[in-house]
Amino acid sequence: MQLFTPVALPPAPFRLTPVSRVLTLGSCFAQHIGQHIAAALPDGHALVNPFGPLYAPQVIAHHLRLLLDTAPLPDATYFEGVEGMWHNRWFSTHVSSAEFATCRRLTTDAFSATRDLLRRADVLVLTLGTDRCYRLPDGRLVANCHKQPAATFTEHAADVETLTSDLRCALDSLRALRPELQVVWTVSPYRYAKYGLHASQLAKARLLLAVDALCATDERSVYFPAYELLLDELRDYRYYARDLLHPSDTAVELIGERFADWCFAPALHTFARTRPPVARTSTSAFAPRKRRSPSISRKTPARGRTFQSEMGLFAILIVFSRHFSAHRPLASPTHRVCRRGE
Repeated sequence: MQLFTPVALPPAPFRLTPVSRVLTLGSCFAQHIGQHIAAALPDGHALVNPFGPLYAPQVIAHHLRLLLDTAPLPDATYFEGVEGMWHNRWFSTHVSSAEFATCRRLTTDAFSATRDLLRRADVLVLTLGTDRCYRLPDGRLVANCHKQPAATFTEHAADVETLTSDLRCALDSLRALRPELQVVWTVSPYRYAKYGLHASQLAKARLLLAVDALCATDERSVYFPAYELLLDELRDYRYYARDLLHPSDTAVELIGERFADWCFAPALHTFARTRPPVARTSTSAFAPRKRRSPSISRKTPARGRTFQSEMGLFAILIVFSRHFSAHRPLASPTHRVCRRGE
């Protein structure tokens, strides 16, 4: 008996090998996918969310255009917060510093490294999180609000046409420089409960429609269904974190393994299994992390069978529990049920 709905993956139009180079940009889920990729590739072959989380397609499109340009980061993007830390509005807090010179050096180094890798990468993974972006009163787009008062910004929710247009403009610019670059689109399964679950679903629908339109017109774009894997194949609160909104570590691991089985070449599976689990220096300016053993081999079928067996046993336990509950007397004459206050 099958107790879950398997999600069929599209044919992978590429294969990652031990010499591939990958850049990931987007929401926190881009960080998760990127970590699985970086754990399998040689050091320096993957750059994971160097700006920190970029949730909105408008911001991702904006940053792609910046990377394709040759201009340095404008001074107007830096500001000093009330806590005395220097920030950059196009980065997360991982480059913030009490010293302006340090903040500027960190952002400049991350920006240069990202620009360099984008020109050499084989695959670009983009993860969209929400249809909403934030702007300053003068219209400037920000990637991170850095905990400033909400009144500092205006919130904008884009329709499908605007999202598609912004992303297509950035994609066209990218194609002019890198026509052979493979782009993998994903939509984050994180649910934005603060907007209301219905509004969150509408936002995800807009993102999915925009990505579908882009993949239909760009032959080197493909959609990886991370969103559907969590919502349909896993579909259980056991696969969510304690806030019941973010995917759990187990869910991230399973989706990462599906991604590996989808696009990793056999040579990369072999390389990932045989390399020593040495401590990793961060491949991302966003989040230093420990290296896990990158045995992202073909575990998914076996794990799927294990999951199915566990669910089968779980179902049997439920049946027995209901059977005995139905045939067990609620209270016998010699075992009176004590009620509160007695």
